[in-house]
Amino acid sequence: MSGCLLSPGKRNRQLPTMSESSYANGNNSVVEESVTDTSEKPRIFGPYTRHLLEIFERYAKDGKLSLCNVVSAFHDLNLYPSHSQVHQMVHCAVEYGSPCVANNITFGEFCVLVEELQHHYIKNQPLPCPSSAVKLKCDGTESRRKRKESQSNSQVFLGGSCNPTTWRHDIAIPFLKKRVITFYNPQVNTWRPELIELEDKAKQAADLLCFVIDNQTRAVVSMIETSYLVGCYRQIIFVMKQYDIDEDIIIKGETVTDAEKSDLIRVRNVLIDIVERNSIPVFTDINDALQCVVYCVHQGIPVQDLEKHHGANPVKHGHFETGHALLKLRETFNSITCDNEKMSRKDVQLAYKCITGEVLPSNWIQSHSRVSSFTFEDLCCLVTECKKRRPSYTSSFLSRLISPFTSFINKFRSRPPPPPVFDDGECRDVYLGGSYGVSTWRKNMAIPLLRRNGLSYLNPIVNEWSYNLIPMQVAAREKCRLLLYVFTRDTRSFAAMVEAGYYIGRGCRVVLCIQYITKDAVIAGEKLSESALEDYNRGRMYLSDMASKEGIQIFDDISDSINCAISLLKEIKEPKEI
Repeated sequence: MSGCLLSPGKRNRQLPTMSESSYANGNNSVVEESVTDTSEKPRIFGPYTRHLLEIFERYAKDGKLSLCNVVSAFHDLNLYPSHSQVHQMVHCAVEYGSPCVANNITFGEFCVLVEELQHHYIKNQPLPCPSSAVKLKCDGTESRRKRKESQSNSQVFLGGSCNPTTWRHDIAIPFLKKRVITFYNPQVNTWRPELIELEDKAKQAADLLCFVIDNQTRAVVSMIETSYLVGCYRQIIFVMKQYDIDEDIIIKGETVTDAEKSDLIRVRNVLIDIVERNSIPVFTDINDALQCVVYCVHQGIPVQDLEKHHGANPVKHGHFETGHALLKLRETFNSITCDNEKMSRKDVQLAYKCITGEVLPSNWIQSHSRVSSFTFEDLCCLVTECKKRRPSYTSSFLSRLISPFTSFINKFRSRPPPPPVFDDGECRDVYLGGSYGVSTWRKNMAIPLLRRNGLSYLNPIVNEWSYNLIPMQVAAREKCRLLLYVFTRDTRSFAAMVEAGYYIGRGCRVVLCIQYITKDAVIAGEKLSESALEDYNRGRMYLSDMASKEGIQIFDDISDSINCAISLLKEIKEPKEI
């Protein structure tokens, strides 16, 4: 796991190392040394949490599992979360939990997060369509139709970073030749805009797309292209070499400024989330990626089905939001205990009822624990174990009988304020994406016009961008009926261009305003170098060309793009006369 971007915790929780005598060793009852000595240690309430403890202790240190080891622990349980999901899990544990250590989770929190992810796997819900999506392309139908119209002898398209990188000539091409796999190489000594059309035909016809994003170039076009093709449901082998956050980034002999470095790191996190959200693994080593090319081409294995034994880092159901179960458990604990640190057995029963809607028999607690008070860690472990042993039909029937009584009690219990979220869950008319920072087009132009026309909007810059909030930001964005992206001439807008490329590929209702950066532009107090100016304008050119082919309306005037969005929304909301 690279790039641990969670904010440092404000509190400090020290957990003792767990000893063998603190959990069961052969039956379902708990063996405890003494009530006083074990009050702060996680208690094991059955075989399932005992198994989770074995996994936890493989990677934990001093009773805590660090962010960088969470993925390995989940993999041992055949769970394959995305980078964004892991960051969101740890964020929920750190920011909204009890006093804790930044970038770490406890055993109880680990139990809840594992159970939540397993629950999502069982539900097996597909990647949802954004509210702005056109139904024709929601299942990739349009993408498949275009491919049938193209013909090529190339099985693999070698996309991604070009000059000055030599990965195609040095590694990929010799490897593919040896295995008799045909390919198309788009790298040329001198790039020309006319090549876009030729490359596009090759991409449409290829069975597999191999994209390598290195750390020697900005790869602006390649990253927009990758996000678009992922949105088109194409089969992509994706290799990403991350920048070292502690070292200077040198591109074409120039040291990148801190402001641009922050943008480049951010856009790579955004692209990784887009790729993994579609259950496509991200490779860090090109040799592992090429081995998987062979599996996909010769054995017909979809990239989403690549496993660890193939050399991939699989991601399953990367679109699920995670951490909600932990937040609900914490809120319930705080509400019932009223800021106390312990729960009684009756409190535990009430908490379990609030969380699951089911009755937890008192004799079950007595048979699995000798103590009468329970910490939040205990509650996490107990709820996890109980969810694996669903109550009988009789218990479920009793649960429905006492439900009105429980609801009445909860109304009079004090509850802490809910944790801040990116959005309130409501559907909005317009997502205001694109340039931010010094750009004021939202406040001065878009929002007044939208309000005047009675349209709702989602302004993504009301919250500071954070890796931890990516899943919530995506969920809010995909509830909007139209996506408006404005790229002003005084911003790089790299991450937003990658976002826009993905949603255009998904067949969403998008309106673009693209302004090219001028030679004398100053961005974040810095004048762009000639190579940087060329890279970012080339990205705008590619996005414009690709969007035009998809029938997206493109403007260079901000007011015109906003008015277009308003007109489209009125057509959607107003029923047509028969």
